[in-house]
Amino acid sequence: MIFDAAKRPTRQEFSSQRLEPWKVFWFVFALAGLAIGVQLLNVRHATREAESARLLDISRYVSENLTRQLDGLNKTLTNIKRDYRDSVFSASSADSSRQLHLLTDAIQAVSGLAVYDANGTAVASDRDSDVGKDFFSQEFFTAVRRRPDPNVLYLSRPSASDDERVALHLSRAIFNTSGQFTGVVSATLDEEFFAFTVRSALFAPDMRATLVHPDGAIFVTVPKIEGRRPVNVATPGSAFVDHVVNKRKRTVFEGLVAVTGRERLLVLTSVQSPELGLDNTIVFAVSREKSAVYAPWYHQVRIYVSLYLAVLLMATALRLFERRRRRKLLQQEEVAQAALRLSASRLERALDGAQLGLWELHVDSRQLQLDARGARMLGYEESNMVRSTQEWTQTLHQDDQAVNIAAFAAHLKGDTPVYENEFRVEVKDGGYVWLFSRGKVTERAQTGAPLRVIGTFMDVSARKANEAALAEATLLQKLSGEIAQIGGWAVEVPSGVSRWTEEVYRIHDLDPVDAPDLSNALDFYTEEFKPVISAAIAKGMQDGTPWDLELQIVSAKGRLVWVRAQGAAICQGGTIVRLAGALQDITSRKQAALELQRLNAALSELSYQDALTGVGNRRLFDEALSAEWGRNARRGSMLALLMIDVDYFKRFNDHHGHLGGDECLRQVANVLRDTLRRSHERAMRYGGEEFAILLPETSVEGASLVALRILSAMAAAQIPHGASPVSPWVTLSIGVAGVMPTVDAKPSMLTRFADMALYQAKAQGRARLATYEDVEQK
Repeated sequence: MIFDAAKRPTRQEFSSQRLEPWKVFWFVFALAGLAIGVQLLNVRHATREAESARLLDISRYVSENLTRQLDGLNKTLTNIKRDYRDSVFSASSADSSRQLHLLTDAIQAVSGLAVYDANGTAVASDRDSDVGKDFFSQEFFTAVRRRPDPNVLYLSRPSASDDERVALHLSRAIFNTSGQFTGVVSATLDEEFFAFTVRSALFAPDMRATLVHPDGAIFVTVPKIEGRRPVNVATPGSAFVDHVVNKRKRTVFEGLVAVTGRERLLVLTSVQSPELGLDNTIVFAVSREKSAVYAPWYHQVRIYVSLYLAVLLMATALRLFERRRRRKLLQQEEVAQAALRLSASRLERALDGAQLGLWELHVDSRQLQLDARGARMLGYEESNMVRSTQEWTQTLHQDDQAVNIAAFAAHLKGDTPVYENEFRVEVKDGGYVWLFSRGKVTERAQTGAPLRVIGTFMDVSARKANEAALAEATLLQKLSGEIAQIGGWAVEVPSGVSRWTEEVYRIHDLDPVDAPDLSNALDFYTEEFKPVISAAIAKGMQDGTPWDLELQIVSAKGRLVWVRAQGAAICQGGTIVRLAGALQDITSRKQAALELQRLNAALSELSYQDALTGVGNRRLFDEALSAEWGRNARRGSMLALLMIDVDYFKRFNDHHGHLGGDECLRQVANVLRDTLRRSHERAMRYGGEEFAILLPETSVEGASLVALRILSAMAAAQIPHGASPVSPWVTLSIGVAGVMPTVDAKPSMLTRFADMALYQAKAQGRARLATYEDVEQK
């Protein structure tokens, strides 16, 4: 008798009937937690918005104040520039310096004022010690000299001054009445004054205000960072870089700030007035500690979380109390359920152990009887099931009926010792199961006619499903190998018999017949790679070392194919009995890799070439100058440099347009390239309309001859100008300089000398050359 365990509720069912109110409570409790979380997020957002608005107001106030200060300084520099140009300053540099000193004392925003001539020499300064000094290579001077513009107010990047303060310069270019660049007037901003200005905006002890150059260098930060130098804030991916690159007026950012290395709420504001004509934008940053901004919110979070946890603990305690109260009843129920499960389990194990259904066929009556186990296999609940042979045959799958009838008839005739067959049978729910059936005639009449057949059957649906899955996996593996162009191979070591998959035959352009032996297979490899694969196979057969190589073969049709050859030795009882591996067609990838190498080489060449003119670019010039400086220093030979500028190129652009200007630069580059005669001499574009030519192991006299040859070639080229006051054709100004390099000196010295000589050539009327010796004599 089978015990029906389903008539009594299980422990889980019993418990769930009583725990339904708790499910409602936990659902409501979770919703309350979600609502609290949403409320706290809203409060946090409101806190951030309010603090951001305060910081934006402060930023706007400081920006307006700084703009007024810069506007005043701009007017002062403009007046000094006009006075210097109109000779209002006294002829004595000492008188001019005293006037600048008085201006410095009167203007709180500056710590120094100075006027420099076109060569970078201080001709007047509020600091007497600076008069006569050379400031040619200083960044604030070179920025103006390279592209002097009367409408631009130049802002230098912060740099260390002589008194170890941070120096920031505002500068304007000075031009004479004929429009020729004659010098620079510069104001050094007072760090303490601007620190006081931004400090006035701080309303909390955790606040910090900073003035930053667009390149990330810090000019002023309040309060000062003690114990370490200020960092450059232009780190990749930072809010500062995003603010500057996208030219935003204001940016609000919350996160890690580079200046302090802490999480802060930060507002960035670009300080620039269109009327000033600044070439760079000053960025004002004001921030607060994130922990200080959200301190009230953190307090509210702690209160809410504490209350929520308190309710959670109380609910948990009540639930535990209820569970203890019902424990005895549940334990009694568990004992009863365990007894039912044990009885049912024993019965199921007895029935499942055989995994067989029993059938009996009465041939005369054509009746087939199945026992209870067999009936259940087919989905029926009868203890015994009787069907006619016709009914039984109709339940078989249509594709299996003829085969089953033939197998059964052969056994009844005595052609086979037993009946044995696999077929599909329709079950009660309309589906099919696979059965494996075996049977034998157990009783015959005196005439030999069969009277009774007894047999068994078992459900083999799982095995048939596995066989189908295996067949599908085998097909998938074959298709995958064809798609990935990977095939397998094996070689029996004692016999030398080889086995290849279809893909290996395809790679070799061979028909899938008997695989070549090992020696013939190696003949497909090119002469370059045959020793490589032979050595790898010998090593594998000797000590079992696997190999993974990229080689080239010649197929049976003469195709050159790149393959990835992999192999390993298989051992049995410590002896290598087989070599096996894989072969993959990698021709496409290999050709792509070779093409990529070629493209990378071409790209490397282009990185040193100016895209417009085709000559070397500034990167090539810097690297060539450094290399030649060291080489000529070791040899003790002269190194010369020509700095070349196209005369009145701005007027040429205005007259012919920028496309015409680009064509002019290309023609000039061609003239320079064609004029050079030595293989290590190379024309390079220094920047804009400036070109440079390095002349290793060349004296100033030799370099001057090259410069004269260039001037002559330009005159012969006769490139129409149309707007030049010195010639109807495009002309060049060339500065010539030469030095004897030393290990202690810097290569930039040669660039400076050639630049000064170029300026001298322009000052003398252009369309000529000038040497640095001419500049020194004057």
